[in-house]
Amino acid sequence: MQTELQQHILIVEDETTIGVMLKEHLKMSGFTSRLCKDGEEGWETVKKERFDLIILDVNMPKKNGFELATLIREHDKKIPIIFVTANSSESDKVKGFNIGGDEYITKPFSPAELIARMNAIFRRIKAMSEEPIIAETKLQIGNCDIDLENHLMNCNGIEKRISTTESELLKLFIKKKNKLIPRNEILLAVWGRDDYYTARNLDVYINKLRKLIKEDSSLEIVNIHGSGFKLVENS
Repeated sequence: MQTELQQHILIVEDETTIGVMLKEHLKMSGFTSRLCKDGEEGWETVKKERFDLIILDVNMPKKNGFELATLIREHDKKIPIIFVTANSSESDKVKGFNIGGDEYITKPFSPAELIARMNAIFRRIKAMSEEPIIAETKLQIGNCDIDLENHLMNCNGIEKRISTTESELLKLFIKKKNKLIPRNEILLAVWGRDDYYTARNLDVYINKLRKLIKEDSSLEIVNIHGSGFKLVENS
């Protein structure tokens, strides 16, 4: 019987053998799950049912994993997404992170590794939920105003939508503006761990932040080679 403490996982995987295997391993690890056989079925299920995390294959009929993830991110900006796929190219990994994926695991993989990565995501979410609630929902730096509640950023009159991860990074950089923040400190604060995949994810999001602030010439994110990054506000 499902309890309130069990996380509910959506698996979207067109290879039945892999899908059933994942479902069984999740059950043994204390999760409940639902398995969908293609992207279209997955999308219809997302719209009707609440999940704590979504596992997506990329190469699927009807809607591939990237297409489905794009729809999911428009529907829910916070739910963790893990891509599990045979596509191992760097361009595919970067694309997955750009869409809003939290993890990218290539086949063949160990179910134990997948569950360990899931648990790391849930630990990070739990730690963030236990932080003191800050009433402030708006931030300002340079000529940029950030609305955390509505996920909006306005720089010199140009408004852009921002993701939850971009919001977390902006909060960290603004809190420590003009100071070097080591890479591992950023990774642990935002993703909850420091490894190759989160490091690649960080590089993707640094580029996103640079595009967000490009309208304000007083702001710059500087890469301190081998150390970390610094958000500089020039007078």
